[in-house]
Amino acid sequence: MRLDIVIPAHNEEHRIDRTLHAYRTGCPRPDVRFLVAADACTDRTTDIVRAHGERDRRVQLFEYPKLGKGGVIAATFRRSDADLVGFVDADCATPPAELLRIARVAAAERADGAIASRNHPASVLPRRRTPVRRLTSAGFAFGVRRLLGLPYSDTQCGAKVLRRHAVERIVPRIGATDLLFDVDLLLAARETGQRIVEVPTVWIDQDGSRVDPVADTRKMGVSLLRMWAQTRRRGGEDAAGVDVHEVAREAEAEREVVHA
Repeated sequence: MRLDIVIPAHNEEHRIDRTLHAYRTGCPRPDVRFLVAADACTDRTTDIVRAHGERDRRVQLFEYPKLGKGGVIAATFRRSDADLVGFVDADCATPPAELLRIARVAAAERADGAIASRNHPASVLPRRRTPVRRLTSAGFAFGVRRLLGLPYSDTQCGAKVLRRHAVERIVPRIGATDLLFDVDLLLAARETGQRIVEVPTVWIDQDGSRVDPVADTRKMGVSLLRMWAQTRRRGGEDAAGVDVHEVAREAEAEREVVHA
């Protein structure tokens, strides 16, 4: 099966070269392509990607105005015609071998897609995340499960692969272009009857993250409540009848358990 790996990038001149080197070496097959989705880059990111493309035709550059991470991923998914389409973060936190393993799970007949989970008991995280990141991640994951009824332990890990038919059903339903893109993708998968499998992964925390674990999680929480309200208006049974104040109290209790 042909595999397209979308790599969203906004001003990643210090990391994209290493990531492309790693993926070109770790995924040597000619039927694997690397589609870099440049989100209004103003540094040397696009020059570096073009240089890789001159040496390896599998590397392709797509430039966009400021659409947000989710926006450029969705736009590039639409431009892919591969049997499998996935995305990974530009920091190479997901090693190439892990993305290929996730793709193999997605290619299985019983699955429509596969996502990596850092919270799976069998996952390996050589560099432990900071306590603040663990706390905010646990609280947000709990909110997703409680408000939206999604069963996943880690919606935000930047390594997901979908089969072609799933892409065609899911992407047109995605409205989020910010950090809630992953949640919106999984909601759309549920609404269209796609079976997405959550698998353990090796995930290596990288320096230089632009995500503020407190401020961005607060914004994501507000967006999550808005998404919950929209889901209720569409008649989603899994999101109906939830007391948001009770959810907030339970999320705080879960954060205290993680902190302990």
